[in-house]
Amino acid sequence: VRAASTVHVIIGGCGRVGAQLADQLSRDEHDVVVIDADPEAFDHIGSAFNGETLIGSIINKDTLERAGIAHADALAAVTNLDNANLMAVQIARELFEVPVTIARLFNPQREESYRKIGIAYVSGTRLVAQAIIRELSSDAYPPHIGFDNGEVEIIELAVTEEGHGLTVTELQTRGELRVAAIERGGRTRIPEGRERLQH
Repeated sequence: VRAASTVHVIIGGCGRVGAQLADQLSRDEHDVVVIDADPEAFDHIGSAFNGETLIGSIINKDTLERAGIAHADALAAVTNLDNANLMAVQIARELFEVPVTIARLFNPQREESYRKIGIAYVSGTRLVAQAIIRELSSDAYPPHIGFDNGEVEIIELAVTEEGHGLTVTELQTRGELRVAAIERGGRTRIPEGRERLQH
């Protein structure tokens, strides 16, 4: 029995991004199926992964059906081929009505055409997995970007009662953090040190 917050996610492609995405979603106790044509690609996945792996093509209807696309909540196509990613997303949306789909995009010249046909995509090679996680389940994951060396993380958090009334400077001196921006009343801006935080 799945928990109410659990989603069934199909990941197409098990390179570095696909494996990181699979590991994170699995840790968060979601149902994850990873598809890749190369069985050795699954070696990228961590040992704690408790989802399923499936050898096959992400654009093959039978493979997608074996992965449970009929009841999938989301599909992330993150192979290293833009055309395969686009086709997988279109199959998922048009044939199976998967509610959330996202494609990895390598060629930035295609961004405008993706936007015109309403394809959600993530472009670039850094931070792709975290961006996809936020796109797949924005309710479940706070916006959070971690850089490769682990020295810098960008996190979006709500101010608690404990933080209410602190100035930005006071908050920054309590630990190794900097307030990059404050969102209030639908507007985001860079704050001054004397500005007080609000619950």
